Amino acid sequence: MIRERLLMFLINIFCPPVTVMAIAGVGADCLLNTILFLLGVIPGHIHGFYITCTYFSRKSKVRKGQYPGGPKMGIYSERVWYGGASSRRIDELWEKRESERVEKLEKKGRGYMGKKSQNGRNDERSEVLRMHSDVGPEMMHPSAR
Repeated sequence: MIRERLLMFLINIFCPPVTVMAIAGVGADCLLNTILFLLGVIPGHIHGFYITCTYFSRKSKVRKGQYPGGPKMGIYSERVWYGGASSRRIDELWEKRESERVEKLEKKGRGYMGKKSQNGRNDERSEVLRMHSDVGPEMMHPSAR
């Protein structure tokens, strides 16, 4: 792991688009980094380090069994967003995090109002209603009542 980070760091010093291509693949991130590198060397390096740090940070979260988080600004590759894990693994980690959050809310006595849809996930409307119940009617905008 440390060798991989060190290698990416060294490659990023000399040619950031190669680092981004190795981590994110050929796509929007690589194109953006190439354009930034051609327009000015420093922006390409900053974007390359940003992609590299995000990727390795999220990769370590996935290895620990934690949900790595959603999309980040300026990064368009799902491989970087997910730390190299598959979509199925990310869905499992997200469901694990949500079930732990629900259990925590139930222990506090706040309950959980979300309804499960046919596929076993919370539908968006139930999720919005649950969020509004956490906020309370007095905090909601008058048009939302």
